[in-house]
Amino acid sequence: MSEAETELRVLEELRRADRDRFLCAIAAPAALRRDLATLYALNAELAGIADKVSEKMLGLIRLQWWRDALDDVAAGRGHRHHLVQELADLIERRHLDVALLRSLIDARERDVEAATPADLAELEGYAAASAGALAELALSVCTGAPPEAQRLAARQVGTAYGLVGIARATVYLAQHRRVMLPGVDHDKLLALQPGADVAVAVELVCHRASALLAAARKERLPRAAIPALFPGRLAAAQLERLRRHGYDPVAVGGRAPSGLDIWRLVLARGWGRI
Repeated sequence: MSEAETELRVLEELRRADRDRFLCAIAAPAALRRDLATLYALNAELAGIADKVSEKMLGLIRLQWWRDALDDVAAGRGHRHHLVQELADLIERRHLDVALLRSLIDARERDVEAATPADLAELEGYAAASAGALAELALSVCTGAPPEAQRLAARQVGTAYGLVGIARATVYLAQHRRVMLPGVDHDKLLALQPGADVAVAVELVCHRASALLAAARKERLPRAAIPALFPGRLAAAQLERLRRHGYDPVAVGGRAPSGLDIWRLVLARGWGRI
């Protein structure tokens, strides 16, 4: 398979699994597109495990399979899985932090276990270990070896996007017997009859996400870093949509994705800021 065919394959897999990050990949410069798509496709594969298994143990086994695959990559052993092959090449060329990749896997154990965070701080920790770590990895793809301040900004952006994503997915998660919002009535939410407490919890999550985005925007980032932070631009638009609908995830979840999203990313790249 040629490099162009491989890129198209990864992008198509990403398009089906994660619309937002698919847009982030195709809005990035051509030289980064395949690498970002590979990284995001890995995340989509891990994020989808909890919804694809019927038992907790099966999910944990699949997560361990990915840990073993990373061990194979680190040891220089070949692998038949096409995404692992792409990942091995990406790690070698971009010198990605394997510990951050492991963080992506470890964070998804919470999904498989269907554990509800005890409070907002614990929820933020989960978002940081998953979407935050992913943004750090994307920054390394875009800029090489970024300084700590830039890594922190990327983690803040990714964490904010992760928090907003959890808020928006409240109903979807409840349909899959998962509650990620702390401090809500589980029984009502799982019965798809959310009370006013859900909107209150979503608002708190959104306020924290807004604060993280504001903190990240204070850091002066090179233009080359912006494609890694594209999810933050989408998060800002999604936060505004949630605010307009009274932080009601039912109302927001029933609306079609915005056709303006790709243009938001193109403008962010042109402006050199999110």
